[in-house]
Amino acid sequence: MSDNTTKITPVDPIYHGESNYEVGLEDLLAQTKEKLKKMQSDPTITKEQLRLVEEDLQTLETLWENYHIGMNVFRNAKGGHDGLREVKTD
Repeated sequence: MSDNTTKITPVDPIYHGESNYEVGLEDLLAQTKEKLKKMQSDPTITKEQLRLVEEDLQTLETLWENYHIGMNVFRNAKGGHDGLREVKTD
């Protein structure tokens, strides 16, 4: 029986060292900020429409922040205990 599991590359070279999740989230943030900026200068946009896009932006910013907090914890946990295993002789 052969392994048909899809091989996952966590950081694809096309994303310049970032994950596809990170790049996708950056794109969504940029698009949503631009959308909000355009809507704010459009007099036909209602307050409700603006509020919804502002909520979308807040959600995306929270996802962005949580992603980076999680990655920092992961990076620290992965190499953060290395120094504890060293025996210091003075």
